Amino acid sequence: MKKKSDALFLIVFIVVVAISLLYLFQSSYAKYRRNVDSNIQGRIASWNITVNNESIANETTLTNAITPVFDANPYVKTDTIAPGSTGYFDIQINALNVDVDFTYTITGEVDATTPLQDLKITNYIAGTGGYTTYDPATGIVGEIQKNKPATNVRVFFAWVDDPTTEEMDNSEDTTYAQTSGYEDTKINVTIHFEQKR
Repeated sequence: MKKKSDALFLIVFIVVVAISLLYLFQSSYAKYRRNVDSNIQGRIASWNITVNNESIANETTLTNAITPVFDANPYVKTDTIAPGSTGYFDIQINALNVDVDFTYTITGEVDATTPLQDLKITNYIAGTGGYTTYDPATGIVGEIQKNKPATNVRVFFAWVDDPTTEEMDNSEDTTYAQTSGYEDTKINVTIHFEQKR
């Protein structure tokens, strides 16, 4: 009987071991067959720059024109320019709702429809920086940190009236001023924004 009980014990032992091994193999195999779903949530950075209180989102041109300020001159009518006149305009870039650092490049040139060649951007002050000479080849380049309330850029211009540097002589200045359609001279300003990486 001992042989029968040993044989029965051996068979029960083998069945228990087989079931255990089968369970272990099935369980480990199932690990590689199971699917687990998850969601990754992250906040997308905001890019809502405003220029002179106007959002640039989906815009290529600002609705409101930038208004120049002409320096007082007792010999020139208020809010008009003449040879030798100077002035400035302000650009305020607000990055309060921008979650990334970015660079800006501001360039300006006289509108081709009113070719006053001697009207030039001469200098600028960007942010808390100092008075800087404007270079038309590079424009005004600066960086703005994310979520910064406002950066002011003051751009100075002049109707150059210096015989050594002017492109138009006095006769051409007079002809220009008397030409119909040139009453309103425009400076086209382009501002390019790029995210820093």
